[in-house]
Amino acid sequence: MNVNTQYDLLIVGGGPGGTPAAMALAQAGKRVLLVEAGRGLGGTCLFEGCIPSKIFRETAARRRELKQAGEFGLSAAGMDSGDIDWSTVQARKNQILSGRAQGALAKAKQLPGLEVTFGRARLTGPRTALIESGGERREVGFINAILATGSVASRLPIPGAELPGVLDSEGLIEIGFIPESLVLIGGGPIGVEMAQIFHMLGSRVTILEAAPRILGPVDAVLAELLAERLRADGIEVQTSVSVEAIEGEECRHSVRYTLAGQTHIVEAQVVAIVAGRHPNVDGLGLETTAVRHDRHGVKVDAMLQTDEPGIYATGDLVGNPMFAHWATAQAQAVARHLLGAPTVFPEPAHNSAVIFSYPELGMAGLTEDAARAAGFDVAVAEYDYRIDARAQISGDAFGRLRIVYRRDDRRIVGIHALVEGAADLMGEAALAVRHGLTIEQLAGAIHPHPTLTEAFGLAALGAR
Repeated sequence: MNVNTQYDLLIVGGGPGGTPAAMALAQAGKRVLLVEAGRGLGGTCLFEGCIPSKIFRETAARRRELKQAGEFGLSAAGMDSGDIDWSTVQARKNQILSGRAQGALAKAKQLPGLEVTFGRARLTGPRTALIESGGERREVGFINAILATGSVASRLPIPGAELPGVLDSEGLIEIGFIPESLVLIGGGPIGVEMAQIFHMLGSRVTILEAAPRILGPVDAVLAELLAERLRADGIEVQTSVSVEAIEGEECRHSVRYTLAGQTHIVEAQVVAIVAGRHPNVDGLGLETTAVRHDRHGVKVDAMLQTDEPGIYATGDLVGNPMFAHWATAQAQAVARHLLGAPTVFPEPAHNSAVIFSYPELGMAGLTEDAARAAGFDVAVAEYDYRIDARAQISGDAFGRLRIVYRRDDRRIVGIHALVEGAADLMGEAALAVRHGLTIEQLAGAIHPHPTLTEAFGLAALGAR
């Protein structure tokens, strides 16, 4: 191969698993080539996932607040889906996404050692790659590489899944109207978030989930509480179902499924298959290297290095957990490692995350079930937000806090909260889990009143 340019680092993927590493290494004086196949820096989270869905949620939540205004002594005219200017919502989304992508690119351009190319990179060997961009092709060499191509929406082998108007999660983000009725096949984080968003916007929503409950990896008690809330709000939630087929035409679909041996049909204007995502390995040229992968992702060691020395992988490409902040933590760790700095790599048991349901569901560390499966003898300290002053003031006192701790040394291994505002509690929760605070140390911290975080201390005080 005639290699045109040699780089210290080739980074494939400009999302949260690639861009932070590219910037850190370029700032340290390395010559870095960052290749992104999408429309800008930011990855799935920015363009198809967490950011656009939260923009939709903000509109939905404000509509919900208007409908509840009378509870707070305010007068607001009734609203229906016709009152929502969906084109304005989509335009606001696109403006925010474009601004964030442009901001990231402007920051990257300030680093003289960082070259950003929009196109595709395909490995042609352990230290070479073919770069295609704007109709041009060039061959480059590199000393080390970080693969961070993220994930793509999973498609289920359901007859009719390819019909016009049957969407995946990315298609749902780009939808041009608020459907009168919506069936979501999949009761994971994406399905639950989208179900509540479109329900609050006025859609009639059904969730069909194959597993016995929604949100399988989440704390079981909180997942069941949230399912109760969804049903109470008017969202139909069916679990343990087998979807047999999707039929009909665009804007007129019927979904046939079986439940407990009985066949059912639900009709909807829009059907969305939101059964998760899978690692995006297509077109990477992994077969020219020793890098191994399967349907769960690229295989890496504890330092995120693949079986090909010098080639690393981060983020969704490695598999679960698939969160932007997790990918960023991995990218930063690999960058420190490659610079020879002391590095502590992220551990799944210390990860935190938020499902932006209504109310929000925040989690840090291990669930009760996961802790027991890991061999720990644990207890759980709980707090019911129905008695919480701040939750009552906000108008929604539904929810619960669960703190999982080991009986022997009293150290906290997990904190899980279902309450509107849980997202802002996870910083403290992550610190408590990461540093192994004891339940007594958490109880001894003075939490401000009236705030949702006050529940941490009150729950800990009641621990056995």
